[in-house]
Amino acid sequence: MPPDPVDLLLPAGLDGADALALLASRLRLDAGGARTRDRVLLDSFDGRLRAAGLAAERAAATRGIATLELHEAGAPVRRAQIAPARRHLTHELPEGAVRERLEPVLEERALLPMARVRSSVRSLAVLNGDEKSVVRLSIEAPVAVLATGRVPLATRLSMRPVLGYDGAFERTLATLRDELGLEEAKRSLYDDAVRAAGGKPRGVATKVRVPLDPATHTDAAAAVVLRRLATVAEANVAGAIEDLDPEFLHDLRVSIRRARAVLRELRGVLEPRERARLRDELKWAQALTGPMRDLDVQLLEWPELTSGLGGGRGPELEPLRALLERRRARERAKLARGLRSARFAGLLAAWRALADGRPAGDHKATPRAALPIERTAGGRIAKVYRRMVRDGRAIGADSPPEALHDLRKSGKELRYLLELFGGAFDDETVEETVKALKGLQTVLGRYQDRAVQIESLRALRDELAGEPGGPAALIALGPVLDLLAADQAAAREEFGERFEAFAAKPRRAAVRAAFGGRGR
Repeated sequence: MPPDPVDLLLPAGLDGADALALLASRLRLDAGGARTRDRVLLDSFDGRLRAAGLAAERAAATRGIATLELHEAGAPVRRAQIAPARRHLTHELPEGAVRERLEPVLEERALLPMARVRSSVRSLAVLNGDEKSVVRLSIEAPVAVLATGRVPLATRLSMRPVLGYDGAFERTLATLRDELGLEEAKRSLYDDAVRAAGGKPRGVATKVRVPLDPATHTDAAAAVVLRRLATVAEANVAGAIEDLDPEFLHDLRVSIRRARAVLRELRGVLEPRERARLRDELKWAQALTGPMRDLDVQLLEWPELTSGLGGGRGPELEPLRALLERRRARERAKLARGLRSARFAGLLAAWRALADGRPAGDHKATPRAALPIERTAGGRIAKVYRRMVRDGRAIGADSPPEALHDLRKSGKELRYLLELFGGAFDDETVEETVKALKGLQTVLGRYQDRAVQIESLRALRDELAGEPGGPAALIALGPVLDLLAADQAAAREEFGERFEAFAAKPRRAAVRAAFGGRGR
């Protein structure tokens, strides 16, 4: 396997000619001319490419077309021709190697511009005695281009191996390190440029798992969790308004639901009036964000929805797709107004204020504030788990859909408790309980989602009939509804197996031991 590429830092203040002279004092070089390179560095909001060892950049456009390059150690550079845009979703990219590599990494997330870099680049080759190129080098003097000006970044010497000359690569690296004193760059150019632009190279984390001392007072633990949830919500507002990708709205909604769960589960912990006010406002925000998220789900599942038709009948449903897209546009406008409103700003302020309020101590209105979080959260986890086991066992073939829906809601309640306050308990027990719960939630979610899809699509039939091509779409919709109903039935069939894994005797014993019995 060839050696990995290496980036070294050249001494500060060296211009191109001085840098070339320094290298030529120890290496036999073939130097090319200097050129200017202007590109935008890309990643998802949560840093998925960086985490996967990928780097994407978009070159400056020529006549409205730019080259998207995808770099990965040990693989050739993948390229695609695209039009510059404020975001790039994978399904919008042309088919080919770039799209195929990005789809499993990004899923619904978009590639977003993280930093713009303009560089002076000089390509070099290290030659052996036969005048053959054995190592490729490039000197790059980059500048981060910001709205407020330009920030010079460290000048880099990039080393790339040539196939069959691994030994020459190692010898050249030793010369540069030992004789010229060059040090390897501790950060990538991407990291340096994003930092200069005021961003976070690792991306913005949306998962909330807070390490907690089991003895932490419950009000203090609740405050820590609420602050973290508020941070996640605030970070996703702009992306949801701009509609950069569906995950901004999804993560905003999840943070709102989790905050509601904290306030619901920890009664007697936070100041009652402020808690009640915030619960009401969070409920309003969840209702505000719901319609667009439902439409996002419908459209995200569109390929799956139409693939089951077969016989090339997918195009017959295009009038339905167009109808859903128009509804989504209307809901997006409502959502943007709501998220920009004074009411939503007040909600975020109240959220922060409640999280940052003074500990309530042993005040009569907050009798559970000073209890250790291990006792408070552990008691709730154990209670909700027992309730789910009881309710799940009562579900039979004749149980109404509402019984499964109620169990799903209890599952979300338990999941939030485990994820938000699990840091106060044994990691392995928390992880195994969440794993078993996820399996159950998958079938319950599928069952409920199919029910919602069927109901919402049926509600569109009258409007669809009046659309151009609507009658044909209505005919094609019938089999789609049948497929959804069949998948809903299959999810119900799978429920028993998943529930048994969740409610098995060893799992019940582990929950009781970790989170407490009835006396807690």
